[in-house]
Amino acid sequence: MPSMRALHQKKYGDVSTFEMGDLPVPTPGTSEVLLRVHAAGLNPIDLKRSYLCNPDDETFPVVTGYDVAGVVESVGSGVTDFAPGDRVFGDPQEPSGAAKSTGTVAEFCVGKQHLLARMPEGTSFVEAAALPVAACTAVQALEIAGLKEGDKLFISGGAGGVGIHAIQIAKALFGASEVATTASAVKTDFVKMYGADKVVDYKTEDAGKVLAGWADVALDTTSESEMEKRVLKEGGSLVSIAEFGTPGVRAMMLEPGRKLLEQLAKLLKEGKLKAVVDSVYELEEGVKAVQHVAGGRAKGKVVVKVHE
Repeated sequence: MPSMRALHQKKYGDVSTFEMGDLPVPTPGTSEVLLRVHAAGLNPIDLKRSYLCNPDDETFPVVTGYDVAGVVESVGSGVTDFAPGDRVFGDPQEPSGAAKSTGTVAEFCVGKQHLLARMPEGTSFVEAAALPVAACTAVQALEIAGLKEGDKLFISGGAGGVGIHAIQIAKALFGASEVATTASAVKTDFVKMYGADKVVDYKTEDAGKVLAGWADVALDTTSESEMEKRVLKEGGSLVSIAEFGTPGVRAMMLEPGRKLLEQLAKLLKEGKLKAVVDSVYELEEGVKAVQHVAGGRAKGKVVVKVHE
């Protein structure tokens, strides 16, 4: 059986449980494609799995990663949407709370055809790999929150992967009139460059006081719902990707799919969305890439480049 290099875990735990090694190349199922991975994005969920998921449900080793951009190598017998040679991107994993059936930080991965879409022309593999989880989460969260044209949106943690793409998407796709966010002083210019109108330095100011009653909608990416409730107007809507079970907060977990990816592809093609990449690592530097994500200081997405 052919093997491949992959970033993986043999048990769940902290950053020290991630390692590089040789694993078998996966075989695509009937409705799956085998991808030659060119780039894979990392997300906080890659670390959070250790306490979100029951290790008894997993089949170890578990390959790291959800985001992928690559070229179709082969297809299952029931695949009708793609053919070998197609350039695609997506999140080929089912909802992130479920047992993990595939991972993307490897030379090859499998993906269900309905969770992939064609890459738009002119987009690099690194750019495409930065988008699926973060940008699709932003779209889905803002849909759930009911953001509409003319609304004012507040986002906690605007410099993170979800936040920096949500700033752009709120205006490009939903027509938000203004977007405010929190960021440290050193990241203020960065978030403004991508469309933030108001920036509160969370290290020195309380956004709940500075922006009290300002927002129609709030997106929580940092588990600060009590502060965000104060930012909202009376009757405003709050959705969180970081808190679950908090009264007055609508929690969401991404349900990936092609429709979301095609929305992103359209925005990219029209120049209304830019993939924000903090740093790029080689595959053999996969553990360092995870450590970078764990540090919590990335501006945008951390991406692992696998093949040219």
